[in-house]
Amino acid sequence: MTLRRVLPAFFLAVFLPLAAAGQDLRDLLTNFLSQGITLAASPVFSHSAHFVSVLGQFEAFNQFNQSLASQLASFPLPSSSGGFTYTYDPTLGTFTRGSESFGPIFAERIDTVGRGKFNLGVNYSHFTFDRINDIDLDDNSLKLVFHHNDTDQNGNDVHFFFEGDAIQAQLKLKVTSDIGAFVATYGVTNNFDIGIAVPVVKVSLEPQSDLTINRLATGNDPVFRTVHQFRTGSDADPNCASVTVDQETGCRQSGDASGIGDVLVRMKWRLTESSNAGVALAADARFPTGREEDLLGTGVFQIKAFLIASAHVGIFSPHINAGYTWAIHRHRNQPEGSSGIPDEINYTGGFDLALGSRVTFAADVIGRTFRNTQIIEIVDTPFVANTANNVFNPNTPPVLVTTTLPQLTARPGDLNTLLGSAGFKVNPVGNLLITLNALFSLTKKGLQDQFTPVVGVDYAF
Repeated sequence: MTLRRVLPAFFLAVFLPLAAAGQDLRDLLTNFLSQGITLAASPVFSHSAHFVSVLGQFEAFNQFNQSLASQLASFPLPSSSGGFTYTYDPTLGTFTRGSESFGPIFAERIDTVGRGKFNLGVNYSHFTFDRINDIDLDDNSLKLVFHHNDTDQNGNDVHFFFEGDAIQAQLKLKVTSDIGAFVATYGVTNNFDIGIAVPVVKVSLEPQSDLTINRLATGNDPVFRTVHQFRTGSDADPNCASVTVDQETGCRQSGDASGIGDVLVRMKWRLTESSNAGVALAADARFPTGREEDLLGTGVFQIKAFLIASAHVGIFSPHINAGYTWAIHRHRNQPEGSSGIPDEINYTGGFDLALGSRVTFAADVIGRTFRNTQIIEIVDTPFVANTANNVFNPNTPPVLVTTTLPQLTARPGDLNTLLGSAGFKVNPVGNLLITLNALFSLTKKGLQDQFTPVVGVDYAF
């Protein structure tokens, strides 16, 4: 069996089993917390849903969800450029290798695959996300404070006094993403390539929360202590027994979804003829083919235009890419970033080094600036509560206490992320290339994985 048949068969055998559909993975975290902070019915008053209906912390958590979804669904794919590039030599009437190097892994170079040439590849990457901005996702650093409902709708938490209680949540979150991308590039002319990347994505979420009722107001009241308690009858719910029907193992919840991600089509025009250095223009169209509700896609159409500059100095080949990505929202009156997908400034710089005729080392720095997005952070916030029971006597003088609690917040701004990439391209035989690479975070901004393995197989025809 030829490699032309082996590679598509390999792609289907490895990645097609991941394509089982999931349902609304985007809402899993919000539903998980909503169920957790639904309290037991009280013999005095029923306050079971008095923390669920308050929008404040849920609005911040929805922004966290959107930030997670937008960065998860738009993580960079390996380059669609072929490792083997060719130029036509009119004096010989044949194609010759355009470069000693097999090129970058996540960046683009000006070299084209050559008229009538075809490059086919399969890439696989596994992400285990550790942080979002300065928040560790695996050590209870994600902290939320849920306010009590304003029962009498007077605009404060002082009357009735029990409105001063709060539920504190510490959340652990395991986020993994597996991306298998089928990549193909065709040389339309000697200076014009068109490529496509079709990702098959599997996303898994596993939240775990520790919940505590902070009795800022009702702590010393023997009667009203019972109005706020978990279904276990306690103030703390370290086993999250209130979350699921299973009272013993309800602490964790998990969900996953898989299917086609957002398909990318790339066009590249080489503007200069020199084989040593030059520039090219490229454009990407990223289609919203991935299911947004399951975090498999962004839900918006994106267009990216960028400039490529690269050179060959013997075995050393530097390159730089710079461009801008527009998010085209589905509704004309939808403001930028309202779906969680902002415009981006994109820039990549690095080099590839031919270590011999069959091995290339490549390194890149990949920068993205998400414009007018939501910055997620934990902020110490003061809370004021009244400890004097004024339920039956509204004229009871308030006794105010103030405490500071860390809680999740979201603020508008530009978010700058920076990734490093380093790896090898190996040519074991013929026109077959094997890629072994690693992605890693260079800053504590955005959604981060400390180490992401990337492997790939390419073949040129």
